[in-house]
Amino acid sequence: MESVGDMARALVLRTNQAQLRSEMDQLAVEVATGLVKDPAQHLKGDLTGLMAIDRTLSKLDTYRVNTTEATFLTGSMQTALDEIQSRTELLSQSLISAELTPNSSLLSTMAQDAENAFAQVLNGLNRSVAGRFMFSGTATDRPAVQDVDTFLGDLRTAVSGSVTLADVETALDTFFGAGGTYETTTYQGSTAGIAPLRLSETETANVDIRATDPVFRDVLKPLVMAALSTDGSLGLSQDVQVEMLAKAGRDLLGAQQGMVELRAGLGALEARVEETTARNSAERTATSIAKLDLVGADAYETATRYETIRTQLESLYAITARSQRLSLAEFL
Repeated sequence: MESVGDMARALVLRTNQAQLRSEMDQLAVEVATGLVKDPAQHLKGDLTGLMAIDRTLSKLDTYRVNTTEATFLTGSMQTALDEIQSRTELLSQSLISAELTPNSSLLSTMAQDAENAFAQVLNGLNRSVAGRFMFSGTATDRPAVQDVDTFLGDLRTAVSGSVTLADVETALDTFFGAGGTYETTTYQGSTAGIAPLRLSETETANVDIRATDPVFRDVLKPLVMAALSTDGSLGLSQDVQVEMLAKAGRDLLGAQQGMVELRAGLGALEARVEETTARNSAERTATSIAKLDLVGADAYETATRYETIRTQLESLYAITARSQRLSLAEFL
């Protein structure tokens, strides 16, 4: 049976082990994080400055997410707009020459090229990134406009009965105008734009470009005029077909200015997002350094203390094991 002295010694050893293990665990955390485990004790209870720093870092984390999203979204939009502009600009040069060689085979080829370009533009407007449709406003879960076949079907209905170029233009102006079929039926996105992204305390990014923007209507209108010019269901004369193709080419070329301005505005926004990202990064670095000044753990001192405690704990384990093996036979 253990004596009272033996029990007391065992209790003291266990208490010392627990204390050393606790201190060792604390030092391990400090070595891993570079911060003291108990800021309140380190700062003698005054946590005002630390709380302010943590709030700033939390806001900067939110801004970092927003700037990343804004960078990705604007870059993807710029890519889609570049594809639309490049394709339509090239097509416009071809369509303008329709008046030079007006034969049915060439006219049909031009109309087919216009329809292909039209499909490519719709593909750009219905582009999605990370599961979000970019040009649908707040309705990011669905494409901005209807598919090519449905779109062209509605346009054939709108243009049917037209005989002259003026008739076709009037029908298309109504279709793409305010309150027309394009707004009410073809466009499937939201009439509300996405909320501006907060990039910093003073900066926001308004990445609201929707398929209903006049720039896109100005591109789509000449495209469909050219695509439908040789459509057999409309029964237009060859002279009208030529006029439609040539007029579409001129209008498409004129629409490039609006596209350039839209892309320039988007480019300026991209630059502002990049600048804000750099400023936020610099502020985060400075704030993190300030936090280290407040509650940073001295790496060398902490590591040295950790090794000292580990050695003490190992020695204590050895002593405990030795004391538990003591017996009258070993003593004698």
